[in-house]
Amino acid sequence: MPTVTFQAHIRSDEGVRSIAKINRHEMIIDEPPRLGGTDQGPNPLEYVLAALGGCINVLAHSFAPQFNVEIQDLQVHVEGDLNPDGFRGIDPDAKVGYEEIRYEVTVDSPSANENIEALLAHVDAFCPVKDSLLGTKIVRTNK
Repeated sequence: MPTVTFQAHIRSDEGVRSIAKINRHEMIIDEPPRLGGTDQGPNPLEYVLAALGGCINVLAHSFAPQFNVEIQDLQVHVEGDLNPDGFRGIDPDAKVGYEEIRYEVTVDSPSANENIEALLAHVDAFCPVKDSLLGTKIVRTNK
């Protein structure tokens, strides 16, 4: 299968608020008032957590039949620890991004526990968002 290129176009809207256009969808990206925003949407780091949780959900449902898992309900809770002194340039030793991201998957299923665990191990190993967070090279280009 050939390489697929995904795109997002983000434009400044008002202050720190921006609008992301992805295909035919639009998302508001904002910050709370204490960070100069209007709190009309999640902040960029919250979208990162949501992307990870969404990817886990997609993969679990997509691969469930291969692992003989019937999913009646699936929930993913994702949280990340961030030291703001890193991106503010206050502490040169602090990481700029998340120090750690944790997620928990709750699956309501009549299927055998070993099948569910095998499915979740597969999802953990093949989640492209998780893989991207682990070390994708990011390059600023000039057009």
